[in-house]
Amino acid sequence: MRQPGTSLARSALAAAFGTAARLRHGRPLHPSGLVLDARLRLHGAPRPWGTPFLDQAMELRGVARLSRSVGVPAPLPDVLGIALRWEQQDDTVADLLLASTGRNRISRRVLRPAARWTGMYSSLFPYQAGERRLLLGALLHTPASLPATFDALALAVEFDPVVLELLVAAPAGPWRLFGQVRLSAPARTDAERPMRFDPLQHPIRGLRPAGWLNEVRGAAYTAAQRVPDLPERAAPRAAAHVRPSGRPDDRAEPETRVTASGLRRG
Repeated sequence: MRQPGTSLARSALAAAFGTAARLRHGRPLHPSGLVLDARLRLHGAPRPWGTPFLDQAMELRGVARLSRSVGVPAPLPDVLGIALRWEQQDDTVADLLLASTGRNRISRRVLRPAARWTGMYSSLFPYQAGERRLLLGALLHTPASLPATFDALALAVEFDPVVLELLVAAPAGPWRLFGQVRLSAPARTDAERPMRFDPLQHPIRGLRPAGWLNEVRGAAYTAAQRVPDLPERAAPRAAAHVRPSGRPDDRAEPETRVTASGLRRG
């Protein structure tokens, strides 16, 4: 049975996100982002969790959207976000949302504004694998001097992919590595076809978002996504494609293309 406090929190947060979305003419948070190709290479966690995504070796393809939460101008720090979407082996798509946090057992549940892309990201909200709760996280490796701007990230991936180490932990346990994601060029915006990520509607096979916090954020997502994005408000300054020289690149689109609802092949 749903607790009265949960229902109240759902209603309050839904109202707040809906109002913010209307005021910002689209996403209340993470209004602008840079989309990269993503290749997931999973080798399995050191201890089994009872779900294929965490236990089995597999390769998956998808996209990643990196964004600044509030949208304050750089070089001011902002809460950074990484949204991942990939094609699962059953032909469905899965979404995973991560935000910049600390690394230890307490700070990984607290949002942390950052001025550089490098660092720790956490799902914040718990998942359920069978009878066990867990958190998902990632450690992003980029050049130490890379600021959290879209232009800098677009130029960096033209030279080499950046690596995202995928991590899993029990709520009070240490992080354990179970795979990597290579984020690669071409970098592009999603201004014309804004992507909407929702881990509740696009769950990871074998993992279930758990707890009252997920119920609350589900209501917030629903309220925010009722407001359509205005493309001109969603576009970051980074070019859709960038060569290492900084000039626009008019090459053909990559094989994996982003759509508002998922992935499609060229």
